[in-house]
Amino acid sequence: MNYAKSTHNILFLANMLLNNKLSKKEILEKFDLLNNKISLATLNNYLKKLKDNNINIKKENLNFYIDYTDYNFELTKENIKTINEIKKVVISKKDYKIIRTVMRFFYKISKLIQNEDFKKELIDFGYYSELNWDLLYKLENHCKNKDIILIDYILPYGKNKLIEIHSDKIKSSTTSHRLYLEGIIKNTNTFSKLPIDRIFMIKKTIRKKLIFNVEMNMLTYRVLKDTWEKAPKDLKEKVTDYNEKYYEIETPITDEFYLTQRLFEFCPDLIYISEGKIKNLIIEKLEILKTAYDN
Repeated sequence: MNYAKSTHNILFLANMLLNNKLSKKEILEKFDLLNNKISLATLNNYLKKLKDNNINIKKENLNFYIDYTDYNFELTKENIKTINEIKKVVISKKDYKIIRTVMRFFYKISKLIQNEDFKKELIDFGYYSELNWDLLYKLENHCKNKDIILIDYILPYGKNKLIEIHSDKIKSSTTSHRLYLEGIIKNTNTFSKLPIDRIFMIKKTIRKKLIFNVEMNMLTYRVLKDTWEKAPKDLKEKVTDYNEKYYEIETPITDEFYLTQRLFEFCPDLIYISEGKIKNLIIEKLEILKTAYDN
């Protein structure tokens, strides 16, 4: 398991045990709910790592929890250096859901720290510390339902503008840490992105659960049956054919970078892509990877 994923899982576990008493079975179920299945042996290893790092893990009957009663979590400059390295790795992955989990855990830990300077450094996640996470959570739900919403948007020169948008998904910038709301703005027929840090508030929901109905280029691909059934689903994708070996999927080409990344993650169980730029990008990535392995 890669370092970032392992670190996130350990912090996610610690976050769970700070406010809950859970059995190993319950912990494994919570990981499963996030499509992040881990083994019992891996869980035991995570618990050991928490104990090795002076986290006060207690056991009550079959339940585990973190006891922070009258407990001061002391940090040193060396500890802070290590924590900052962890933050850099987590932030570099640009997965805001993982970052949110880590931030919550660090905030809880910060309450146990006496040194104010260390406390401030611990909970400083730069751009992500300035986000309105409650707003982001609401936008996530609207994107999940494909709602049309009216937002109060702050223009670059300071004035506000009401924008009606058919919400689709939350996206990370490919060149910065900035998060965007992607969707179709009223009176347009292409997907646009709005920086979430410029969205002041959601004024109202205009229409709920509306299927996108715009003409756009489509791509067809096939993935082996087991791999497709285990993969997270994209609501814009449509199964057009299937058999005992594979699923055939049709999807609109709204974001070449996202679609290329998604298809690449299906490799080597991706068995067909319709002709076009996306197919060429996947072939190019695979050739680069092959050259790296050959060398």
